[in-house]
Amino acid sequence: MAEFPSKVSTRTSSPAQGAGASVSALRPDLGFVRSSLGALMLLQLLHMKLYMVPWPLVLMIFNISATVLYITAFIACSAAVDLTSLRGTRPYNQRAAASFFACLVMIAYGVSAFFSYQAWRGVGSNAATSQMAGGYA
Repeated sequence: MAEFPSKVSTRTSSPAQGAGASVSALRPDLGFVRSSLGALMLLQLLHMKLYMVPWPLVLMIFNISATVLYITAFIACSAAVDLTSLRGTRPYNQRAAASFFACLVMIAYGVSAFFSYQAWRGVGSNAATSQMAGGYA
């Protein structure tokens, strides 16, 4: 234990004058950003930023956009059903089934968007009672 203080160096060094970072050293390397490794790094940063967004908000945005896409699919499929074609024929049945499926999925995504909105806004939860339980419930 007596030899321990002799092994520790407490000297500090100060940077030489004029050795500060120059402006040219702080410029981003655009060649690296354009490379595939740089693109993957930027994608990872975007992915990390996404985790900072509340998860119900991300689900709500996804569900709303899916609902809008399926509304357009429903309208397009319904408009494509030829009224002059005979019921029970193959083209009529295919278009009618596609319209029905798009309608069902549109409703499912709309309901899911509603529940995601409620989870994001905290509807139905009471902060006082959830804090009061504190894991003892």
